[in-house]
Amino acid sequence: MTSWMVETLIGSTILMLLVLLLRRPVARLAGAHAAYALWLLPLLRMVLPPIPGWTPLFVPVAAAEPESGHYALALMPPADAAAYTAPLPMPAAEPGLVADWPVLLLGLWLAGAALWLAHMLWRYHRFMRAAVAAGQPLTRVGAIDVIVSPAVDGPMAAGLWRRRILLPADFLARYTPAERRLALLHEGAHHDRRDMLANMAALVVLALHWWNPVAHAAWRAFRADQELACDATVLAGSDGEARAAYGRAVLKSATTRIPAAACAMNHKSQLKDRIAMMKHRRIGPARLAAGAAIVLGSFGLGLAATASGIDQPAPPAAPAPPAVTAAPIPPAPPAPPEVKRVEKIVMIHADEGAKGKKAKGKKGERRTVIVMNHGGGPGGAEPPVIKMFGEPGIAGGPGVQEWTDKDGRKIVMLRRFDGEKIAAEKMAEVRERMAARCAAEGNPVAKDADMGALATCGGAIAKRVEEAMAKAREAQAQSAAALAKAKDAIAKADMSEEDRKIAIAALDRAQRQQVMTFELKRD
Repeated sequence: MTSWMVETLIGSTILMLLVLLLRRPVARLAGAHAAYALWLLPLLRMVLPPIPGWTPLFVPVAAAEPESGHYALALMPPADAAAYTAPLPMPAAEPGLVADWPVLLLGLWLAGAALWLAHMLWRYHRFMRAAVAAGQPLTRVGAIDVIVSPAVDGPMAAGLWRRRILLPADFLARYTPAERRLALLHEGAHHDRRDMLANMAALVVLALHWWNPVAHAAWRAFRADQELACDATVLAGSDGEARAAYGRAVLKSATTRIPAAACAMNHKSQLKDRIAMMKHRRIGPARLAAGAAIVLGSFGLGLAATASGIDQPAPPAAPAPPAVTAAPIPPAPPAPPEVKRVEKIVMIHADEGAKGKKAKGKKGERRTVIVMNHGGGPGGAEPPVIKMFGEPGIAGGPGVQEWTDKDGRKIVMLRRFDGEKIAAEKMAEVRERMAARCAAEGNPVAKDADMGALATCGGAIAKRVEEAMAKAREAQAQSAAALAKAKDAIAKADMSEEDRKIAIAALDRAQRQQVMTFELKRD
């Protein structure tokens, strides 16, 4: 088992290096989707079991037989090959000292993997809890909740079971309508492609390689290829205007705070590669076929070259036939248990609908159910009554009443509930609470307004955001004027030309940093 784990870690590391070598040529040849698919190779190697009778290519020389024709021994005379494969004498060691080292190293590796994975999941949970607590729900698209939160710098997709899209607080002010649409399409594509599930699987692989710098480099390249593949999905068949709007949205979404299992629209380190990808045109069938051949060939050769093998045991010798004995007399079959019949009477009462009309079902409808009791309960008691409505598992809960009549029959009263009516009442309560919140903040909104108006209090939130952005633009203008004055002073100052160039370059860097920091909305 230990040797298989070591071979698996070595083999997956080799495949990570192979993918790091092939990802860029494959992306240029066949597109971002093909490069992203290559990352399945080390994952498959991690779950590939040892193959019986398989001889790996990196088998040690001492484990090979001279007669096997192994490549490591093929160029040696038989006598020399036999000398190389002869077992080496083991030095004397204290009992219980050397034999415990593999166990200690295995324990250290597993403990490090568990601690690293737990730390990454704790950071992700803490980030999501803070982002959701500080945010405001904007809308719900299908099974995805869209939340505006000041805890994020740019659009972000997160969540495996409770899927969410997190938007920055100035999302409406920073992005144009076309940019907002493309940003939401990008994050929705992450959910449709199940990229968060892929991130969790990659995190598990990275946890097992917590000590391996190659694995950490592979993780960063994997996340970059993931974003490029998502960009290719969103921009498939788009014209130049849509690509330009998408590029502007990517530039406005640059961030550095991304939880390990989430997918942000743009990390600052990936900006150059993503802008270059948007310039690529449609890839023809020939290039797609060539890329598919490279990917499939990498899978076949990579897994075959790094597969682990185990010795196939020889089949055991056939056992001697048993002595012939007389057939035993079969015991008499037990008497069948007494079958009891328990009669249950179910009465159904139909509630009134939303408009005072009777719901489906007949009031006082009587249904008789015959249940065969085989004495399986404690003391041969009858089977429990199945409650089809009301609170499950609570006898006599809401919508369920049961009793026993004078003849010992169990009677159950069930109520039919109007699900649509209940859902409409709950939605009305939510809208009322949102309208009350806006009124308490001094921004009254009608209760029958749409969810967008209720969420933003009739545009009051957007107005405050716009006022803040106006102040930010004013501050930026003042800072730009100050930088211009500084450049003029440096140009007139008495200093060497080299010092002047260094000073002006520093001011240029400060100005660029200022533009990236403010990220103002384009008029």
